[in-house]
Amino acid sequence: MQDGNSKTTTTRTPTATPVVSTQSVPSRPAAMKPSNGGGVSVASVADLSTVDLVKQITAEVGHLAHKQIELAKAELKADLKAELTMIGGLSVAAVAALCTLNLLLVTAVFALATLMPGWSAGLIVSGATLLVAAVVAVIAWNKRVRSPMARTKRTLQEDVQWTKERLV
Repeated sequence: MQDGNSKTTTTRTPTATPVVSTQSVPSRPAAMKPSNGGGVSVASVADLSTVDLVKQITAEVGHLAHKQIELAKAELKADLKAELTMIGGLSVAAVAALCTLNLLLVTAVFALATLMPGWSAGLIVSGATLLVAAVVAVIAWNKRVRSPMARTKRTLQEDVQWTKERLV
């Protein structure tokens, strides 16, 4: 059970297991203001003027934004490393699959060569492979993006139009 002066935060590690830590948080925010001796003393929020409060809030928001950016960078680096590892593994698997496919095609040529001359068996297997490649290429070509970033362009045009209407 936690008291009112602590908060629980959860951070992600590269293995995606959450790590929970409890940090002590002061019950009242403290502000730093210069004292008469030239040093820095801690004052309660009730003792601060509105200007000092706004300055403190601005500083805290800036600090929070900086910490959020640091967190995003760290998380992005961890995610990117995991993605690169996955890409490497898939690349090895793709090369192995291509080698296997090549061996299967050679096996098909040898099997057909028992029924006909080897050169005609090779041509038949090559023609079938070319036909499959052409069909896949046509299907993939029809799935291409015909108008890149269409939604972004449309919303930008709407924003420009809205701005022009407001300025006139």
